[in-house]
Amino acid sequence: MFAGVYMIMVFDPQILFNDGFYDLMEVRIPAGTLLKPLKPAALSCRTHALGRIFDVLGGLLGQGNPQFMCAAGFSNSPHFMYSGYDKNGDWYQLYQISFGGIPGKPFGDGPDGHSLWPSFTNVPNEFLESYFPLRIDTYETIADSGGPGKNRGGNGLRIGYRFLEAGEISIHDDRWLTYPWGVNGGLPGARSRKTLIRTNGTEELLPSKIDHVKVEFGDLLLADTWGGGGCGDPLERQIEKVKFDVDAGLVSRAGAKRYGVVIEASGAVDAAETKALRRDMAARRGAVKVFDRGFDTISELKSRCLAETGLPPPDPPTFSKWALKAARDKTA
Repeated sequence: MFAGVYMIMVFDPQILFNDGFYDLMEVRIPAGTLLKPLKPAALSCRTHALGRIFDVLGGLLGQGNPQFMCAAGFSNSPHFMYSGYDKNGDWYQLYQISFGGIPGKPFGDGPDGHSLWPSFTNVPNEFLESYFPLRIDTYETIADSGGPGKNRGGNGLRIGYRFLEAGEISIHDDRWLTYPWGVNGGLPGARSRKTLIRTNGTEELLPSKIDHVKVEFGDLLLADTWGGGGCGDPLERQIEKVKFDVDAGLVSRAGAKRYGVVIEASGAVDAAETKALRRDMAARRGAVKVFDRGFDTISELKSRCLAETGLPPPDPPTFSKWALKAARDKTA
């Protein structure tokens, strides 16, 4: 899931949930990985890894009892920084954590634009505009970014930051390459994306992790977070729920067809077309997948990367000789 990180969990799914108790589970975290680093390993952006661990553990343990398994979510802690000196010569520095789509679960939809950490709440846009030289031009859910499922994954957010002073921005984010996976027939959620639009109209696609990007008065950053994966077969989602989502702007009319639901221009459901579409989609698809990651192999994902994201695929991770030796010595 992330470079240099792997976790070995040894368990027997048949006895793991015996009588509702964990009978046997052994966790091994090799030395020299992100979860068990060796000095002087860099530990920045650790909250991104913590969020992904939730997904990994949920996916591993959920295989012991798939009917209780949740999908993957945005599972990250997207950080946005903006700093500089205002027109009065006073220093300003904004550090903000954004939210995204929570995974669909067996018992309901994932919340839209919510914090991964339950106790976090969003900062009102009026507060940001009062204390920092920027304007929030856009703050909205991204329709169709939540993965379709019997229970829908939560949608991501789009935040438009209009800069009112020259300064620098930094972004510490993730999920631009892989998708939050869907489970038990659910489909993946959408990726994250960051676009900087200059006052002259030019657009620059920013990587998910970048520091010290110069911005000028009037520049606009569109920061899209990612959606949660869907849980369960989307063809089994109640038609009334799909229509509600379309009416609420959470799902588009085109997106409704991913659930096999046909919405007319008037907003009404075409019952006959919906029945036929669901029947055809089920026949073409066949059996549902336990996991749908949006790709089958890493090489396939990388081959599609530039066309789908606008960014080149990442290089394979490399490890220094001292790190490899220290890891071997630690585990010997």
